[in-house]
Amino acid sequence: MEYRRLGASGLRVSPICLGTMMFGGRTSEKASRAIISSARDAGVNFIDTANTYVKGESERITGRAIKRHRHEWVLATKGGNPIGKGP
Repeated sequence: MEYRRLGASGLRVSPICLGTMMFGGRTSEKASRAIISSARDAGVNFIDTANTYVKGESERITGRAIKRHRHEWVLATKGGNPIGKGP
């Protein structure tokens, strides 16, 4: 896999970013973990998630799935559509 620089951040990311919008909804945690594992095996190191995906469940599943290899992943998220009462 060829990696690209992410702007001026110094981060190197795969040109493919794994979207997690359905994790915890239509895609079970077991299937989500398998997808993340397959992506990692293929060289993907870039994941997109958001706290609005399935009321935060996508972020929770993603976090549990990458926990052991967190240093290998670059995470993208969004702002501007807060859910819940906290920050």
